Amino acid sequence: MDYRSISLCVSGLLLAAQIAGAEPTNIAEDDAAHSGYSGSWGNDKNGGSGFAAWITTSEGTGADQHAGFFIADTSSNQDLNGIAKENKAFGMFANGAGFEQAVAYRAFNKPLEVGDSFSFMLETGGFEKKSDKDTAGGGAIGLVLRSGTASSTPADYNAGAMFEFGHYQGTTNYQIHDGSPNADSGVAFTDSGVIVTMTLTGSDTYDLEIQTAKDKNLTKLSGRKLKSSGSIESMAVFNRNGEKNDAYFNGFQISREAK
Repeated sequence: MDYRSISLCVSGLLLAAQIAGAEPTNIAEDDAAHSGYSGSWGNDKNGGSGFAAWITTSEGTGADQHAGFFIADTSSNQDLNGIAKENKAFGMFANGAGFEQAVAYRAFNKPLEVGDSFSFMLETGGFEKKSDKDTAGGGAIGLVLRSGTASSTPADYNAGAMFEFGHYQGTTNYQIHDGSPNADSGVAFTDSGVIVTMTLTGSDTYDLEIQTAKDKNLTKLSGRKLKSSGSIESMAVFNRNGEKNDAYFNGFQISREAK
């Protein structure tokens, strides 16, 4: 091999290394199949990596009120559809005679930086009364990205909210609550679930991708505004009076561009 061939070979290897180095790296990830859960989900459980332990809170534990957390399995929850990982997902229930709530909080080991992408999966059914004793109305199921780590009660779910995505009773499309004027995502609710990816593009701006889990239809919403500028340091997932149908989450992930 002559000098020119060696130079071309080295140049090619360097280029390949640069391209490989530009690939995003997952700095945090978790799903319900991780060994840290052993079939149950609750306070202080900590599977995956890059996140602090879960803090779980609920409201509504009387004789006719029910709210809590569990690891769902496709063997007993066949409607998990496209969001199950190794046949498992995080489950939340909130139903009964009052306004029940289940909210789970989790801090990030590292705040989101510009260029980072945060992803999660969400699936639920429509809002229906589970029994005649149920108090219907005001149901909401979703996720909030937050500044700060307030987590004392379910009421803290949107404390420091920067971005909120979910399914809300009385709406036909998924809704986004942030600093942009239009809350309607334009993506119709589906009980097969969605995969949501938020990419931070500036101190108070982001791009959003919403993909349906079943048919893989992708909607891109660019240039949306956060509620304010500041660090995104934690998340909250919530089931607020979801009634008959439980809420399922999975596939939490933060990816970071190589610097």
